[in-house]
Amino acid sequence: VCGVTATGLLLLRIVDPDAKTPALEAFGYKQLLHEPIMGGGLWTGAVVPLIYNYGPVPIFLFCAGMLVLWTILYRILFYRK
Repeated sequence: VCGVTATGLLLLRIVDPDAKTPALEAFGYKQLLHEPIMGGGLWTGAVVPLIYNYGPVPIFLFCAGMLVLWTILYRILFYRK
């Protein structure tokens, strides 16, 4: 909707024009999972009715919980010292 993906790809091409880093490939794989849910509108379309039905605090707590869950999962699976 607002060109965030396009801007990210443009900035990536500016700082890494020859694609010498794995950033472009990683960005592409991230988008495969991210776009249908967050960027594709599923969450964007659902959040307003959810807030209306349940209130902002439970939705905020759900989002905060998901952030903690994904952070822990990332640390377990991908973090290297």
